[in-house]
Amino acid sequence: MTHPQVRTAGRDLVSCDLPSVAAPDPVPTPPIAKSGTVSATPEPTPVLTNPPLPSGTVTFAFTDIEGSTQRWERNRPAMQDAVRRHDAVMYACIVAHGGHVFKTIGDAFCASFSRAEDAIAAMLDAQRALASEDFTAVDGLKIRAAVHTGTADERNNDYFGPTVNRVARLLAIGHGGQVLVSGVTADLVQGTLPPQATLRDIGEHRLRDLARPEHVHQLLAPGIETEFPPLRSLDALPNNLPRIPTSFVGREAQVAEITALLDAHQLVTLIGSGGIGKTRTSLQVAANLLDGSGDGVWFIELAPLSNGDYVTSTIAQALGLTLPAEGEPVENLARALETKHTLLVFDNCEHLIEATGRVVATLLRRCPNVHVLASSRQALGIAGEQTYRLPSLDVPAENGTGALAAREAAQCAAIALFTERAQGVDNRFTLTDENAPIVADICRRLDGIPLAIELAAARVKILSPRQLRERLDERFRVLTGGSRDVLPRQQTLRALIDWSHDLLDERERTLFRRLGIFKNGFTLEGAVAVGSADDLDELDTFDALASLVDKSLVLAEPAGDSLRYRLLESTRAYASEKLDAAGERTRCAERHLEYLRHRFALLEERLEHTGRLADHHDALVTERDEVRAALDFALAGGDARRGAALLVAARFHAWSSAALENEGIARAESYLAAIPEDEHLLRSGLWRAIASSSSNLLRKARALEAAERAVTCARDSGDGMALFGALRQFSLAAARTGNLEAAEAAIAEAELIPSDSPVRHVQVLHTRSILATLRGDPHAALRAHENLIREFYSLGNDSDARAATGNLAENAHATGDTLRAIALLRDILPALRAEDNGHLLVTIMGNLAAYLAAVDAFPEASAIAREILREHSGTAAESTFLAVVIETLALSIAAGGDVARATILEGYADAALLAQGCTRELTETTTHKRLMALLSEKLASDDLARLLAEGAALSPQAAIALALEEP
Repeated sequence: MTHPQVRTAGRDLVSCDLPSVAAPDPVPTPPIAKSGTVSATPEPTPVLTNPPLPSGTVTFAFTDIEGSTQRWERNRPAMQDAVRRHDAVMYACIVAHGGHVFKTIGDAFCASFSRAEDAIAAMLDAQRALASEDFTAVDGLKIRAAVHTGTADERNNDYFGPTVNRVARLLAIGHGGQVLVSGVTADLVQGTLPPQATLRDIGEHRLRDLARPEHVHQLLAPGIETEFPPLRSLDALPNNLPRIPTSFVGREAQVAEITALLDAHQLVTLIGSGGIGKTRTSLQVAANLLDGSGDGVWFIELAPLSNGDYVTSTIAQALGLTLPAEGEPVENLARALETKHTLLVFDNCEHLIEATGRVVATLLRRCPNVHVLASSRQALGIAGEQTYRLPSLDVPAENGTGALAAREAAQCAAIALFTERAQGVDNRFTLTDENAPIVADICRRLDGIPLAIELAAARVKILSPRQLRERLDERFRVLTGGSRDVLPRQQTLRALIDWSHDLLDERERTLFRRLGIFKNGFTLEGAVAVGSADDLDELDTFDALASLVDKSLVLAEPAGDSLRYRLLESTRAYASEKLDAAGERTRCAERHLEYLRHRFALLEERLEHTGRLADHHDALVTERDEVRAALDFALAGGDARRGAALLVAARFHAWSSAALENEGIARAESYLAAIPEDEHLLRSGLWRAIASSSSNLLRKARALEAAERAVTCARDSGDGMALFGALRQFSLAAARTGNLEAAEAAIAEAELIPSDSPVRHVQVLHTRSILATLRGDPHAALRAHENLIREFYSLGNDSDARAATGNLAENAHATGDTLRAIALLRDILPALRAEDNGHLLVTIMGNLAAYLAAVDAFPEASAIAREILREHSGTAAESTFLAVVIETLALSIAAGGDVARATILEGYADAALLAQGCTRELTETTTHKRLMALLSEKLASDDLARLLAEGAALSPQAAIALALEEP
């Protein structure tokens, strides 16, 4: 397939994996420095595989060696020998009782059992066996063990989920030589314990997941120790960390990063938008850092305070301190903490930012062993502060949820959170293959914000996932009814954002609501263009935007060498409501339209000097939703001229390169119906858009008709640049329909139009190279494309040079030099992959697959075609490429002997191309003829017709699924 325009498109493929949480947490030295009892041996211990692993309800047994770090440091050779013997004992005891070692980390073992009594027996045997070993060379070696039962998600020979987290937390509170058993496991093993073994009830204990207390039992039996110090549970350690009724989901990686920051710095502030999970994450970090050897971890909640004068007394109260009545309170507090080793966790600092900052600065200056973990919607802004912006939970990519399976979806943190919270309010809820894409869409539209997801999940009591998704446009009415035991602002989505909005000054509120006009982000220039007015000048806008970023209401994200800003979807919906309430929507929409029109007009001017159509593509991909909104507003609001100007300036090439040809055609037709007949210049541009997109879709007759109209309107306008562009488009369209004489005449006329553009000759050369191909003069086309490629590279236009290389390969294939064609495409493919130029990448890959099939390299041709269908079908869905690639793959399948499936696929491809009004070009025609000849040879005419008809009835999704079936 030739490339009459340069097309570059981008696509994000996001893979969502929950971090592994199966291993026991290292026990840190409080409150900051981590030095765990789980240490790494010089060589990783091989994992014993006993497939299949237990599934459904599973009993887990986790163990590790107490004090192993110190033993390694004292006598490494002796410890290496001891650990080898320890590993042999653990493996033998676990396997002997039907267990499966699914993970080892250093000297920590993670095992699963189908039956709880087998896990207990294995741990008892392990303790007895290790007690009989001589470990005097390392001053003794003791393991602690924990056993817990529940359901867990098993994948890739590992387990994930709250049950696995729970057993790891249970292990963390035990001592060497001790076997701890959870309440649920204890209930299961009543009457089935090993001979002479019993369970001692040692009461309820809070684990470091901060959820419900765990009823803990200790295994007692002859041959193992029975007396130990108190458990290291939260109840026994100095802290005031609150109990959290729900489990902690999806933040393991962030917790590790924050802990590392606290290890290196005295003050770390978690910042992020409301509901992002700052409080819950900081509490989990604090719980992990609590082990009893310091002076504790203390949680200071500032949200109820309305006056900064009370910050100091609130800290003292949380720590149980009585400060002297005389002197400065903060100095008295600092004096009381000067010798303490403690972690202070400040929550919700944003409304008292200055007062909190002053107190924390004093404490850090006076108390070298006091560390602070703060959560706020903006930084405290004091010396030595390290900020950590907490991200949203992972969600699947928008174009990746169409066929998302439940098993795959459950790996995304946002979906895992939704599922767990939904099951908490309705135990009938199950994540299925049918509802997983819907749940993924809900989580994505809620930007992965934990609180919003929890509020949404609470609605499954009365709404199905599909009904819930349909009502998200009314999210502020739907997402209510949060838990009554949380702060009022956390009970509804509106109240959550109200809290942040109420803290803004008038300038910030004004800009905030005006930014609600943007659908999917904006640049600094866009914020100024839309936000600035008589009441807010450009400098005010700069300052207000910076403040909104600081306060986590606007996100600033790198975009190349600059920043792009956006509001989270729920925040944007809130700002949009405020915009309507202020009566400013129409004025902001007008400024939004004018900003975009001006931006793309500048790109048009630059194009005359650079020839870089890729710039238009990049801009349209980035601003696609903004352009759509502006075009809709202009058409509905009676300002069709400016809307048409934007559509023309946004470049028909960009619509094609973004695989939006059909949308571009429909919009151009709507504007042609809306603008006056005497708007010749605009009408010429719109007809060119239709001609270009129709040509890309191989709708040759429609492309020629539109190009003729574009030329007529351009002549009536008297604009030479417009006439040049229209004649070029007509030349290509005429040549594609076989009227080479008219094509040559048109480009010759275009070449005579006066111009000072430095790229005009390149545009002519580009057109003539295409004409040489279409008139069947591949040798002339080869020379023209080689010259064109050199010209593009001389302009620094590498993207267009690669597109021209694709056309050069097409001509090489036409001359019979298919091996050169393959080499040319292989040469540019890495750069295309690196740039993620989706539409051009798919075209090049599709042609490469066809060339490989032409030289009977069917395995490689099939692999490339399958990659396109798996990973780029969204890019190709609106164009002919989907059908073309399926036809190429069908040839490979037929050559492999699966003639029936190949025939069905050919039936789909042929019908799809016919339905779109497409005519095959050289490469596609070659593939089609060869495939049909092969099918006709292998099948009777009736069978051939029947299978072709069966394929013609397939949907695109069904055709892709059939094409991707393994042989």
